[in-house]
Amino acid sequence: MKKIFIDKSLTFFILLIVITSVFLYFSYDFSITTYNRIENKQNNKNIENFLYLLDNEYKNLSSIKEESKNNIKNECLRFFDDCSINFENKTEVFTYIENFTIINELNYLNIKNNFLFHIQTKTYQELTKEGKNSIKIFSLIVIIILTLTILISITFQKQLNKVNEELEEKVFDRTNQYNHTIKELEKVNLKLYDLAHTDYLTQIKNRRSFFLHTSALFKKVQKSKGILSIIMIDIDNFKSINDTYGHEIGDKILKVFANSIKEILYKDEIFGRLGGEEFAIALPHTNLEEAFKIAENIRKRIERIIINIPSSKLFITASFGVSDSINTHSIDEIIKNADLMLYDAKRKGKNRVRSRLP
Repeated sequence: MKKIFIDKSLTFFILLIVITSVFLYFSYDFSITTYNRIENKQNNKNIENFLYLLDNEYKNLSSIKEESKNNIKNECLRFFDDCSINFENKTEVFTYIENFTIINELNYLNIKNNFLFHIQTKTYQELTKEGKNSIKIFSLIVIIILTLTILISITFQKQLNKVNEELEEKVFDRTNQYNHTIKELEKVNLKLYDLAHTDYLTQIKNRRSFFLHTSALFKKVQKSKGILSIIMIDIDNFKSINDTYGHEIGDKILKVFANSIKEILYKDEIFGRLGGEEFAIALPHTNLEEAFKIAENIRKRIERIIINIPSSKLFITASFGVSDSINTHSIDEIIKNADLMLYDAKRKGKNRVRSRLP
């Protein structure tokens, strides 16, 4: 009876070792894959933030001077562990992982799609390495406990069951810890996404976000054979106001200006700050005549804004250019047409709305 008991126990525990080893292998593989995905996702967000920063400084330049190389590299090092800048055009533009390091190769182009410089960034995956070490230690502890349990459980079968239950609880707790960590990282990524797509001063869409949303909206309108209108807005004499009253008053004007417009827009209408005192509104399912009326109502609303400054009150006005998607092939073309109308409004005395309508 004793030999039969021992044989059955050994068979049971050999099978348990095999099953546990397979479980540990797949758990290890799943955990490493999850860590790699988290690192890559965060690194991609860093790329978006870095390119957004470059867009503000260099997008409109036709060439980059040699002395700007260190400035670009210093900005790059704010987001990545290592950066190298090259002014020679390279064909390789991709992301790959090598020796626990995420490497990005990309070319930076100006607004006319002309090559300016090549960037290589590196991000060391400390989280992944720490995760691997934790999993290895955990796996080793499990194997040691299991081995000791097998030897003891030949004569103490009941104690083995108790140890197995404790082990399962540990695995369950560790899995819950991993799940909690992943959820927290997802929350952080969502916050970073909002920061990267929102204008820090006015809390409306920034230039990048505005173009992303309006491009998608334009494609949707094209498929449904609908119409889309764009209103370009520029605050009149803003530079003079800034120079006279200071940037603090200028920032206050931008905030009040944006809030005043945001209050009267519908949810499906896209409102963004393109830079400085220039704003834009995308109006889906709105023809040119209706968009003109909306712009005129906003213009009158802006006229009524009063900015309180020390010992005085300040009034502001804005000029508007309106265009629609008729006979256009891209959102850039609509914005360009609206921009031309905006410049026409500036030339004809400011504080007015201009479109191709007579």
